[in-house]
Amino acid sequence: MRSPITIVIPVYNRAHTIGRTLRSIDAQSVKPAHIIIVDNESTDSSLSIINTWASGRPDVTVLSEPRRGASIARNRGLREVTTEWTMFFDSDDEMLPSHIEDYTRAISEHPAADILGRDIILRFINGSTRRLYFHSGRDNMFHHIFRATLSTQRYIARTSLFRSVGGWNESLLGWNDYELGVRLLLTSPVTVNIGGKPSVHTHQLKDSISGLLACDNHPLWERAIDTIRSIIKSLPESCRERDSYLYWLDARAVLLAATYEHEARQSTSPEFKEMAHRLARDLYSRTVDSSPAPHFMLRAIYRHNIIFGRLSWLLARIPVSANYPPPII
Repeated sequence: MRSPITIVIPVYNRAHTIGRTLRSIDAQSVKPAHIIIVDNESTDSSLSIINTWASGRPDVTVLSEPRRGASIARNRGLREVTTEWTMFFDSDDEMLPSHIEDYTRAISEHPAADILGRDIILRFINGSTRRLYFHSGRDNMFHHIFRATLSTQRYIARTSLFRSVGGWNESLLGWNDYELGVRLLLTSPVTVNIGGKPSVHTHQLKDSISGLLACDNHPLWERAIDTIRSIIKSLPESCRERDSYLYWLDARAVLLAATYEHEARQSTSPEFKEMAHRLARDLYSRTVDSSPAPHFMLRAIYRHNIIFGRLSWLLARIPVSANYPPPII
């Protein structure tokens, strides 16, 4: 069975994790057609480890990208892809041995598909795990906005689709896969959940861009949301989904504000508490004040999350008023 998949991996200072990722690729029951690794000017031994692993392997290309940024590195790799399908993967995660085989089989079973995906497992630093879901169906955008179902490790897509939307947004340093997912879904792709057991384990790390606390890199997440809002606002007003998408995004923003508030309440540092409280108030107020959605609904979503801490996004399915369009589900 020949795989029509190229894996693109950006790397920056991952000497402590890249070996695990490469070993997981070696263990695949079906090999990818091509592996493109883009070193983003690492200052540790990452490039040496990669070059040693790639030596003598015609299916591996190692590139160097001097401009810093994961999106820049991914776009550099995307330009070199010659296969029909592209899988972006990170240098601190691992794929189980059936991963490429499962996707290769799914490609042949779903010839009309543009995006194929499945659930993954997130492993936290404390050893606990959480299943992160991939959703396919009529309400793809709803689930992506609230659950980031098109996060990097959860799917593969046609190379032509990635290119048609312009690839990765190089100006975003955080939640860039979240923003890319919105642009992909706006093309109305044929999306298929291939099912089966999760075949990717993604690992939480202290030194990752996402960090351990949302407050740590709050400008990154808020800029991604603002960028997505601009994209959705640029849709014609005749687009029946436009207002629902904007409402969902505003609801997602107030949930981020609630996350800041949770972190404030859990912290023992007076300085961090003050900072996190301020971030929560500012983002909540800024979102509600500018949103055309009924404020009572955004407030309900925010307060529900503060009190219960989970499943608050389900409230966004409720029709909000006779004068404001209900969510398109």
